[in-house]
Amino acid sequence: MRRFIDVRTKAVIYARVSSKEQESEGYSVDAQLRLLRAYAAEQEVDVVREFIEAETAKKSGRRAFGEMLRYLETHSGHVIFVEKVDRLYRNFADYVKVDHLGVELHFVKDGMVIGEGSKSQDKFMHGIRVLMAKNYVDNLSEEIRKGLNEKAAQGIYPTHAPLGYLNAQEPGTKRKIIVPDPARAQLIRELFERYASGLESYDTLTKWARKAGLTTKKGKPLVRSTVEQIIKHPAYCGLIRWQGKESVGIHEPLVSMETWKRAQDIREGRTTNTGFGGKEFAYRGLIRCACGELLTAELKKGKYIYYHCSGRKREICGRPYIAESKITEAYIQLLRGLHVPEFAIAWITEGLAEADKDRHARQTIRERELTKSIAELEGRLEQLYIDKIAGEITTEFYRATRMKWEAEVNEKMIELAAINRVESAFIDQTMRLFELASTAHLRFKNADSNQKHELVGYMCSNSVWRDGKLEVELHEFFDLMLNTVISELPKEEPEEEKRLVFVKSVEWWR
Repeated sequence: MRRFIDVRTKAVIYARVSSKEQESEGYSVDAQLRLLRAYAAEQEVDVVREFIEAETAKKSGRRAFGEMLRYLETHSGHVIFVEKVDRLYRNFADYVKVDHLGVELHFVKDGMVIGEGSKSQDKFMHGIRVLMAKNYVDNLSEEIRKGLNEKAAQGIYPTHAPLGYLNAQEPGTKRKIIVPDPARAQLIRELFERYASGLESYDTLTKWARKAGLTTKKGKPLVRSTVEQIIKHPAYCGLIRWQGKESVGIHEPLVSMETWKRAQDIREGRTTNTGFGGKEFAYRGLIRCACGELLTAELKKGKYIYYHCSGRKREICGRPYIAESKITEAYIQLLRGLHVPEFAIAWITEGLAEADKDRHARQTIRERELTKSIAELEGRLEQLYIDKIAGEITTEFYRATRMKWEAEVNEKMIELAAINRVESAFIDQTMRLFELASTAHLRFKNADSNQKHELVGYMCSNSVWRDGKLEVELHEFFDLMLNTVISELPKEEPEEEKRLVFVKSVEWWR
């Protein structure tokens, strides 16, 4: 394996086995350590720490893995030596955690080094795994939220009860609901009434709450930020606001709708600005002025759209108005630079396929873990009931333990259902990203305002108008593709002219 390491660099070793079967088949920790120590000697690099998993880990929060991450966060310039890719990463979250460190990785048995001196294709293949891992984690979180959305739509508060309520099982059913907390509900009511009177500030209200004995569920005194969260929480007036949607809850309100609305009026004031007849501007909230303020849009003569710095009236800057057509043309030119040359398409496609294969394998492992865990919890619930009937445990202990274990089962079942839904979303979104990279500038020309807004928001993480030009930061997937394509462009004649044209087309990218 080619050396990428400065002799002054320090290294850490990470070793683990995935199962008892692997250990018996010659993949033991000792075998890994021998390989990695020999590699370190060959590379003439000092190994300062060895992180070894003593047992098979069922979660990404492995003890040695977590210790290694914490160590590397405070010791820069180190590299990681590990046997193979699947020894270091057990799930998608691990990819993200290691990538955040920005350390050089040596997968010794795979013969692969991921660092500044690596081949572009190796870096891309690894980078696409990291990005798809982030994408998968985000999608899984979204699917879990959808499961909670279903509960919210039924009027059931979907997560842990807010202060002043307790989670409980609805009598005669298995539904988990929230009920008023006898110890805190009345104090929450008085908190709202005091604030809605208009005579209390958050600071004076916090002092009152402390004197009245209103504490968090852990028994700690309330702080100002907690009081703010309580006042703006709609659950207290009987509403459930979840993921941008509102529904009427089946739980008992602690305050009237009138009191809650009056509190909101005091908290944020009434909004009188309704904009421009509901017109949706293409770049609303997407572009900042060089001074840091957002650009805001105005309609001139009923048909011309111009943008200007929203800080203009506060004399933050005096930048001129910018025609929307000028911004649109700038985005078209920028997105044209993302067209993927033929030479890169084959191994970009390969990278996506490998990432999907890796995702599927790790997803299968997680499904098995969840299924096994659910079965174990259900078995424990059955035994708990038997112990109660036999008089071996008290009714209070039975109820508390049953509620805890049933909540765990519910959480795991929601995640399991989310995993089954996320597979198609993962593949669809991955292919959409790839397609967008080559066709965005064509789509943009014929897109309406909302479609332009979606495309820019999807592909660009930050846009700034500076000195009459648009500067853009791409989201990671597109940034990785552009980085890779530029690094692989031929640098010698007769392709030099083509390369310069391509690089010129993406000079906006930063």
